[in-house]
Amino acid sequence: MHSPAAVLRLDVDPRSVREARLHLHAVLETAGLEELVDDATLAVSEVVTNAIVHAGTEVLVRVRTAGRAVRVEVEDRGLQAPSRRSYSDSSGTGRGLAMVEDTVRSWGVEELEDGKVVWFEVGDPEGHETTDGTAVHEVPDGTSVQSTRTQDVVRVRLQRVPLLMHVAWQEHAAALLREHLLHSLGDDGGDVLSEHAHASEAMSLLYSQLPVPVLGAAPEELMAGATEPLVTAEDVVLEVPLSTVAHFATLDRLLRRSLEEARAGHFLCPPTQPEIEEMRRWLCSEVARQAAGDTTEVPWVARSDVRVAVVDRVDGAVVHELHAEDGEALVATDESSVVVAVSPAAVELLGYASAEDLLGRRVIAIVPERFRQAHIAGTTLHATNGRDNLLGVPVRVPMVRADGSEVDVELRVDPEAHDEGPVAFVARFRAV
Repeated sequence: MHSPAAVLRLDVDPRSVREARLHLHAVLETAGLEELVDDATLAVSEVVTNAIVHAGTEVLVRVRTAGRAVRVEVEDRGLQAPSRRSYSDSSGTGRGLAMVEDTVRSWGVEELEDGKVVWFEVGDPEGHETTDGTAVHEVPDGTSVQSTRTQDVVRVRLQRVPLLMHVAWQEHAAALLREHLLHSLGDDGGDVLSEHAHASEAMSLLYSQLPVPVLGAAPEELMAGATEPLVTAEDVVLEVPLSTVAHFATLDRLLRRSLEEARAGHFLCPPTQPEIEEMRRWLCSEVARQAAGDTTEVPWVARSDVRVAVVDRVDGAVVHELHAEDGEALVATDESSVVVAVSPAAVELLGYASAEDLLGRRVIAIVPERFRQAHIAGTTLHATNGRDNLLGVPVRVPMVRADGSEVDVELRVDPEAHDEGPVAFVARFRAV
């Protein structure tokens, strides 16, 4: 039998996390459960942080003890249940639930009509009970969910969804939003947290309802699984609570603002490629458009012209410092995937009249269309967290020539820095 709950009410304020830790610590000391303090405090920090940052509402913390165990319940008004993200180990976010799982004996989520309760138990619990004493059931990811909601939803139909780009965008967007939050917290506190929470709820809804492509770990399996049409969902129906529809406009606005800051060099997280931005705008506009009653079919189509768009700047220092061996086909790009060097052998193999025909263009111009989504996702993840599954690994791929035909090559891409200058990604290849 649990003791009566010690209840703490918290405002939408970063300082509330410390208040929750102090509250829990005091309850455990009073109950003589000092051995549980470290694990329980770590877990409550993560759960309360998630509630404040991702729900953006007032939070209730309830602490109950029983024997040598403690049960903590964190209630907020957010409607999106937390989900464990499969982000890279080098990502700056997305590992909170994994930390909770590693720390507590059990945890779960109860959906309420106007919010949710995330609970966890540390020690030797005396059974799994919800806040109202009813039973809960287990779901595949190990959390427990009891749903009591009957709220209205709008069904949004998305066609030709680029799934690999969506996965990469989720990780990049989470990093951008995190930097925007840290950058803005001193401005107007609660409003910033509420906006961030609404944007995060929209992202979580997409994350939980859009499929994730299954890719192998080995380079050959990864390349085989990352091609079209395997990485595109022809038709997906989202169920969006009416109360969440407006959050997608907030998400679009915050990410647009964050990208402006990133381009100005104010954030550590880099900006991203135009197709990723286009996809975000499409996702957010589809929710708003269809929620307003317009059911015209608007499938995803990348609008960026990959063959003729030329970037104004080319880093001349990089161009002059990269030298190919005699007869070696080499194409180098900067961190924005813009071509900054082309060797004579590469010009000949790809059928161009001169290197100037490629310099300043996005390298995606020589990537076959069926591989473009994988290329965009891969470069986005590398820029976000350094993921480098195929860097330094020889692979056999086709490349697009100037006339639109393809040539099969054996290719290896390596990052190279020269004289403390910017990193270039150097692709060396030969026809096979």
